Amino acid sequence: MRDFNRMVARHIETLGTREDFKILLEIAASQQKGTPLTLKQLLIDVNVPQSTLKRRLAGLVRRRIVTKQMTANDHRVYCYNLSDKAQGILKKLIADIREYPWS
Repeated sequence: MRDFNRMVARHIETLGTREDFKILLEIAASQQKGTPLTLKQLLIDVNVPQSTLKRRLAGLVRRRIVTKQMTANDHRVYCYNLSDKAQGILKKLIADIREYPWS
């Protein structure tokens, strides 16, 4: 299990901290459903303080792991999506977990 832990930690470290990873998973889940995720919804879904969430999200946008776009119906509200880079890292993580020799 130590090898498994190291493998997963390697992927998570490329995305940032554990809090960053929680944020990314929420964005990925919302993106998979086809519903844009706003800051307000992220505050409800992710159990981190608002100031921390805003700071982490700004860092993820700066590092181009998350994209920030205005919503179509209200130009005051932004929605967040995973970049192609982040999607690739998460897909690789899932593939590595599936390929892991569990026995």
